[in-house]
Amino acid sequence: MRILHCSDPHFDLSLRTIPLRKWFGKRAVGALNLLGGRGRYFDDADSKIGDLARFAERYGVDLTLCTGDFTALGLRSELEEAAELIAPLATDPSRFLALPGNHDIYAHDVIHTDSFNEFFARFMHNDWPQYAVDDPWPIVRLLGEHGAIVAVNSAKPNPLPWRSDGRIPHEQIEALRRILADPRLRGRWIFVATHYAARLADGRPDTPNHGLRNADELLDACRSIEKGAILNGHIHRCYRIDLSSEGLAIPLYCAGSVTMEGRECFWLFDMHPDRLEVHRGSYDTQAREYRIESFEEIRR
Repeated sequence: MRILHCSDPHFDLSLRTIPLRKWFGKRAVGALNLLGGRGRYFDDADSKIGDLARFAERYGVDLTLCTGDFTALGLRSELEEAAELIAPLATDPSRFLALPGNHDIYAHDVIHTDSFNEFFARFMHNDWPQYAVDDPWPIVRLLGEHGAIVAVNSAKPNPLPWRSDGRIPHEQIEALRRILADPRLRGRWIFVATHYAARLADGRPDTPNHGLRNADELLDACRSIEKGAILNGHIHRCYRIDLSSEGLAIPLYCAGSVTMEGRECFWLFDMHPDRLEVHRGSYDTQAREYRIESFEEIRR
């Protein structure tokens, strides 16, 4: 099985399409950031996803995982368009898994209208729905005979402009523990996926107002995993860190942003019964194509 892990495409609509009633609070600050230049780094996000889809087809990717931030301001219209723009990479919804990021659940109206689930539910199939405690989380996606993804939702609204932190609800953490104890996962490569990073590239926790508030709880729940990885996005740089100093046998991979100009990256995992081959990908702007640039092998 070959898994493509990407994150943070940040498709954004023209600011002229934002209804006047939305230009308040958190979204007003976000819109000003886009006007200030942040948005231009994602101008070609839609065409780059097309390039990534061609890469996935060329390399025979079996499943694509995107760990959130499909949008910029979490508008219902943005979510609808993002679900359409991601389609080239998700022609078969059973081979695509979508998680929300903080920009997708930007404000409380997305929760009230259930907008993310409305447009992305077809990419959130759960092979073990009996473990879902926070509709539909956690999501378990089995990967052939040798792997499994367990996805938990760490995104939540942050009404205060200076906060963009996340938290995995306690009920999901406890359900994650029960899933990892299920004997049917024994011997499989297990990937625990969420939007927020439990640790930064230097191994430190993120700041309280930007990071995963209960990162330690997530890491503690993952201590029982003998082989696999923790996968996340949110931080717009690709990195890999060892977690052995935290008492974990598995590493953490941040997929950065797959579309951010100058930082485009992703991870590609090839699962075998006795080893995991990990490739880091990048984008060639001149050739307008994604390529593999590095390799490592993990044996268990």
